[in-house]
Amino acid sequence: MSRAFTPGGRFNTDFEHSEIHDAISKDLTEPAGSSVLWYRFNPSTTVVDPIYDVGSSAGVGRQWYSPITVPVIRSVIRHGTVEHSHEGFYNADSLHITIDKEELSRALPTLFTNPDPLNRDRIIWQSQVYRPLLSQLRGIVLEKFTVVSLDCRQIMPEEMVNDSQFQAYAN
Repeated sequence: MSRAFTPGGRFNTDFEHSEIHDAISKDLTEPAGSSVLWYRFNPSTTVVDPIYDVGSSAGVGRQWYSPITVPVIRSVIRHGTVEHSHEGFYNADSLHITIDKEELSRALPTLFTNPDPLNRDRIIWQSQVYRPLLSQLRGIVLEKFTVVSLDCRQIMPEEMVNDSQFQAYAN
């Protein structure tokens, strides 16, 4: 005999997650969403000055893997926010994006298993370069999350002087 707290049939957690991701794709991502280009940082080919973390005398500098297009459910921009950082007050745009966890896992399979602890990845949205600063797992259903929210800050042109891959965005 089955109890009320022991559900059976097809309405299990895997079914619910599948339905959630289908609905996100059909109702949010496809008709109303946008996409970002995501560059994963490549530490193995990066050659930087050990003190200043900029391009070395060899000219290689910081390097990223080729970009991957990631569909975005929702994006919210805040223009010209003033934030205090270790460099002082800094005036840059802030970007908040929400992404379906399954889409993000498909596009970037190592993102959750091997994250960059220094947040050196780059995101291109509407021809602007952003750095992801904070991620939040949301929509948790029985220990599995369904969406990821990212808070990003704009990278200003003077910060990309030594990053050859982003010179088109710096000019």
